[in-house]
Amino acid sequence: SFISIIANHPGSYVDIGGEVFLEAENTSAEIISRTVVYGGENIARGKIIAKAPKVKGHLECQGLMLSDKGNMRAIPELNSYFSDVELTHEAAVGKIAKEEVEYLMARGLSEDEAVSLIVKGFLTIKIEGIPPALQEKIDKTLEIAKSGF
Repeated sequence: SFISIIANHPGSYVDIGGEVFLEAENTSAEIISRTVVYGGENIARGKIIAKAPKVKGHLECQGLMLSDKGNMRAIPELNSYFSDVELTHEAAVGKIAKEEVEYLMARGLSEDEAVSLIVKGFLTIKIEGIPPALQEKIDKTLEIAKSGF
């Protein structure tokens, strides 16, 4: 798995991605990208190439636009040389739904708290099999990054 979590601020330019070659039968790969854009420009690239039979690959690019001062591009690419492979991708760029914020505000959160909670949930990716100590460091980093927004 290749996982990236990015926060773009005004004036920043981030062009990130991964490329995976599946060259052995029955192998698999996953590329996951989560981006929150407060400004600046972000390009999320991902490419999975099936060069062997019976392989699986999934590519996910999700972007959350929190400002009109930024630009987000998702560029997924799947390429197969065999017919018995399973390659999938999903890409989405959007904003926080007003209804989600209103729902949380109706339960006592301020607008800022509601937006912060939604962003944290969007950026939270639990990685199967990751050591607890590493997951704790990832969670701390997200908290620090969130407080800087």
